[in-house]
Formats: sequence, C-alpha cells, structure tokens
Amino acid sequence: MSTRKEKLSVIIPTYNERENMALIIPRLHEILAGEGIDHEILVMDDDSPDGTAEAVKELSGTIGEARCIVRKKDRGLSPAVIEGFRRAKGDVYLVMDADLSHPVEAVPAMFHAITRDGADISVGSRHAKGGGIEDWPLKRKVISWGAALMARPLTSCSDPMSGFFALRPSVIEGAPLKARGYKILLEILVKGRYDRLVEVPITFRDREVGESKLGSRVIVNYLEHLLALYLHPGSAPFMKFLFVGGTGMLVDLGILTLMLLLLGEGRSEYLVSQSISFAAAVSWNFVWNRFWTFDARSGSAGTQYFRFFIVAIFAFAVRFLLTTLGVDVLGVREQPYYQMLTLGVIVVVTIINYMGSRLWAFRK
Repeated sequence: MSTRKEKLSVIIPTYNERENMALIIPRLHEILAGEGIDHEILVMDDDSPDGTAEAVKELSGTIGEARCIVRKKDRGLSPAVIEGFRRAKGDVYLVMDADLSHPVEAVPAMFHAITRDGADISVGSRHAKGGGIEDWPLKRKVISWGAALMARPLTSCSDPMSGFFALRPSVIEGAPLKARGYKILLEILVKGRYDRLVEVPITFRDREVGESKLGSRVIVNYLEHLLALYLHPGSAPFMKFLFVGGTGMLVDLGILTLMLLLLGEGRSEYLVSQSISFAAAVSWNFVWNRFWTFDARSGSAGTQYFRFFIVAIFAFAVRFLLTTLGVDVLGVREQPYYQMLTLGVIVVVTIINYMGSRLWAFRK
C-alpha cells in the first residue's frame, strides 16, 4: 500500500519585494523539487505598488506551484500570514521572509522535522547551537537580544522572534490568533496547541535587495503585542510568579524591619537581618511557587528547594553586578536614568528567576 506524500505550503508575506521574487521562488522550487517534496508557494502580497504580484504571475508560467494573492484590506505581516494559513492546502505550513534573510536550504530540514521526526512546530533558530547572525550592527543585535529576552518567560523557544517556522495546521486550529505586529510566531507559541517543538539552526543574513522595514513603530507595536500576550490566560504561570514575587518582597521587608528592631541597626546587625529576611522570602516564594505557580509537588522538595535557592542567589548576584556596572562604571546616578537602570535590572533579574525556576528548579 502506498503512503500519500505530505504537501508543504510555503507562505511568503510581501510588500514591495518584486526584485526578490525572481531570486527566492526559483531557488525555493528547485530545492523542494530536488528533495521530492510536494509543495505550493503562496505569496501573500499587500498590494505592492512596485509590481510584486506581476513578478509572481510571470514566474508562475514556468513554476506552476507559485501563486500570488493580492490583499487590499487588513494589511500587515501577521494578517498576511494568517490569511495564508486559511488559503494553504498543504499538510504542513511554512512561513518565511521574501528577502532571502532566511536560508532556503533549511526548508527541507524544517519540513522533515515535522513529517519524519514528529514535531508539531519547527523553528529556524538563530540562537540554537550551530545558528547565528551574519553582518548585523551592534545596535540591531542588542534590540534583537532584548526583544527575545522579554519574550522568554512566555516560551521555551530560544528564538521566539524568528519569522522562519513551520507547523501542523492542528497547532493553530481554533487558536484565537490576533493579527498584530510582525512577530506572529510568538502569538502562535503562546496560543497554539502543540506538544513538541524543534529548533533547526540557521544563519540569518541581511536582505540581498530592498529595504529593511524595521523602525520605531515596529518596536512600539511589538511592546504592545508583548503586553497583550502576558495578559493572555495561557501566560498564567508567569503572572502567578510575579504575584508570588510581590508578596515575597513584602515578607522580605517585614522580616528585615522586625529583625532590625530586635537586633539593632549596626552594620553587622543589618547584614544578619538582611540574610535572615532574604532566606525567609526565598522560602516563602518556594512554597507558593511549588504548590501554586508550577504545581510541582510530585518532585523532590529538597532538590527543588536547593535549586530554587541557587537560582535566587544567582539572580541576586546578577542584580548586584548590573547595578554596580551601571552606577560605578557607567556613572548612571542622576534621575531619571538611575530609575531606568533599576527598572531594566529588575526586568532582567525577574526573567532569570522565572526561567531558572521553570526550566531547572521545578522542571517536570
């Protein structure tokens, strides 16, 4: 009995990408056909004035698997991808950029990670072992790193900002996807239904032709999107973690105040009092996170507590080092820059605490 070959639907959102069509579509078709992968190429174009749709139509004369759908309403990358999902006819959907920043050569591996290896989602990852970024300025690397760091509490994926990913249609079936911003993968990772995610290492390259669409408005949209995802019910563990951390701060402050009243306010007394209040707050947080946030009571309490305490000490050390670096090395002492430094440090430390707790201390 013959087994039906699974079909791949490649979804490419575009706006003013005419020049790139003649590069990516033939290369993509050649690689997939060479691998014997049944496929279709859907170009979801936001009514580009440069003739992107016409370029695809010309190519479709020799590459019948390629077609362009011109979108005149609800424009944007995420809406284009979501509509592409609705229009696709394949067993696996793959999303990639038109500008050749995503290596076409990685597409078969991402397809086979799902069809052969049983993954629900495969992500072309810049941060997986063997992956990387080519020729990016430091500023752009910092922005990318910061964006990924802020999203880490929402997913175990090392590169949730990737625009290069494949999935089974069942992952998004019935998911309340919101078409906003440029980071549709993050939306899917938070709201989709999946058991196994595989990261395929890629080297990200800057576009060969055309202009980058990264701008301040894109960054603002991302921050708005991130806030909405943190408030989504699927992000409940992180919100619980923040609540427990807030109560832990009150425990820390309350016991510190009590110990100073009992022992006095000398330097040595303060160090003793602070050590006791820190240990009490960590213990308080441990109990609530074990039983409520992560529901991890099936594991060894002793091992979990030891790991949780190590994570807390490490996060405390990071906070001290970052604050010292900002104040003593960079000279950040004046308002409002000191407050901005403190807020940034708190965000970093909170993420370290959460990821260390979820992935190590309370790992199931």
